[in-house]
Amino acid sequence: VLVIHALINTTKSPFPTCKEATRYNTIMSAMESTDTTVEPAELLGDGKEGNLTYTRQAGHISALKSPGLMELLAEKGIKSLVLAGLSTSGCVLRTALQATDEEFVVTVIRDGCADAKEGLHDMLMENILNGRGYVVTAHCFQELFEETRSLQ
Repeated sequence: VLVIHALINTTKSPFPTCKEATRYNTIMSAMESTDTTVEPAELLGDGKEGNLTYTRQAGHISALKSPGLMELLAEKGIKSLVLAGLSTSGCVLRTALQATDEEFVVTVIRDGCADAKEGLHDMLMENILNGRGYVVTAHCFQELFEETRSLQ
């Protein structure tokens, strides 16, 4: 299993036409003041086999906008993506929609995502994301993954 961490490059400003550039810059300032702009090493799995990190320019919401990521997926013949992350209404939604448009099979781990507005998270999982891909809990995914592996 290849684990890809798709992060926003916090050292660069959003692209010039980004509508939410001011909001993004405010959030980045708050993160910098609390020293939370760097992903903790234990989450990245740096140095572990099967863990890669890609970064994308601020303002690009979908993880698939990370330079080189689509090429890697094509090169490795990857056709199925399992998504988790923050926020449900931002990166998860936009990545899932782009991925299904790119003809990937998409599975979203419901309890591996969150949003500042809990009702929005639930609405997206129940009414939007499950119409484009699969939405399952982490426990359910682990069980199905193990069942599938045992069949091979």
